[in-house]
Amino acid sequence: MLDRLRDHIATYLAKHQTCVISTAGPEGVQATLVRYHSRGLEVDCLIPRWADVAYHLERGLHVVLIIQDTTTPGMRWLQYRGTSHPVENPDWTEWLISEPSSANAAHDTRYAIRTTPELYRIARITPIRIDLLDESRGWGERETLDL
Repeated sequence: MLDRLRDHIATYLAKHQTCVISTAGPEGVQATLVRYHSRGLEVDCLIPRWADVAYHLERGLHVVLIIQDTTTPGMRWLQYRGTSHPVENPDWTEWLISEPSSANAAHDTRYAIRTTPELYRIARITPIRIDLLDESRGWGERETLDL
């Protein structure tokens, strides 16, 4: 049962690429939408340096990720509580945003988004508790993985 739940959560994480990451500090709770890549149950988040979340991550390790499933009908989401650690020397090619194929795209500033250490940082999140909530199966229906 535990292995099935781990596999189910890992598949859920792999099927999505954005989440809301939340942190808390003396100034209160901060949250922002970020891109992520999963590696099994671990998640690497691309954090913009301008976001208050980046500031809070430097001072505390605990985060909450919310990943909504928009591919199935009904309310379904994953709540991921974990600890954050900076990734030193990440592979920035993993995070490149692909440009459109048209010849005019090189002149279109909408696609001039750069993913560099000056603009972003990578935070690796290790899970403590993951809840998969699926209200399409009933109110409050959830599966929990404590690690």
